[in-house]
Amino acid sequence: MLDLRQMKTFRTVAAERSFTRAAALLNYAQSSITAQVHGLEEELGVPLFDRLGRQVELTAAGHQLLSYADKLLELAEEARLAVHSKGEPAGPLTVSASESLLTYRLPKLLRAFQCRYPAVHLSLHASQVCIAGSPLEPGVDVALKIDEPVHAANFIVKRLRKEPMVTAVSADHVLAKKRQIQACDLVEQQILLTEQSCSYRALFERMLVAEGVRVTKSLDFASVEAIKQCALARMGVAVLPEFVLHEELMRGSLVALAWPAQRMHVYTQMIRHKDKWVSPVVEAFWKMASEMLPVSRGEKLRGDQPRGVQRDLVASGLAEVSA
Repeated sequence: MLDLRQMKTFRTVAAERSFTRAAALLNYAQSSITAQVHGLEEELGVPLFDRLGRQVELTAAGHQLLSYADKLLELAEEARLAVHSKGEPAGPLTVSASESLLTYRLPKLLRAFQCRYPAVHLSLHASQVCIAGSPLEPGVDVALKIDEPVHAANFIVKRLRKEPMVTAVSADHVLAKKRQIQACDLVEQQILLTEQSCSYRALFERMLVAEGVRVTKSLDFASVEAIKQCALARMGVAVLPEFVLHEELMRGSLVALAWPAQRMHVYTQMIRHKDKWVSPVVEAFWKMASEMLPVSRGEKLRGDQPRGVQRDLVASGLAEVSA
């Protein structure tokens, strides 16, 4: 019979690629970690790790076992919570979100959730701007991401907000005062973009191609904050969701360009695995996020903006309330 303690130790060693680091994380002596892994290998009759000096690597059998270890440990946690979850939700919750959401959308939600459910141990993972492959990383209960609509058979996806995209420049950039902007005007400038695989970039580049041009000069970033700061430093045209640039647009330090005529949008989406048991903790977070993150009927751009900023936002479609 496979021992859950051994499986947890095996998974930790696999994640850390080190017996020493796994021992420190699990608060075991290193000899105990080694003995547990050896016992598991003897029981299964195959080596699970290749020992490469101070580091270890999973063997082919180890890679196969890892997915089962994840499932067994998740099922054990589900059973524990099902038995003990009387009253308020309690236990661990792992949420992943992009840098932009963690910075601008989630703080109020996370604070409200912790105040309402103090017995939940919340872990946050900052996901990359662009993630290829599965929309839900291993070990994550709920993912929040900004993207074009996600369609994945094994996942439940809830679309929360329609997010306008904007092309923006510093207030003293050469394009800032130009009333009519064409795609050819943009590609004469340096474009500040997210990484190649990112949906922000793909959406923007499709719009350019539709007008018969392509990006010829760009800087690629893994951070939306870096893109914004470089736009403020007059390094080029930023292409980002409007809410990331909202304060700068209100102050007038950045100017939204009146391009494209057909507005670009992405979506804030919440994702969980379809076949994974929905614990009371996940259910509580899902419900609160569904209530707090969507745009409210009264949520509009404030009327106290400088007239020029309001004009730019209306011209670029940012004054529209998105559902």
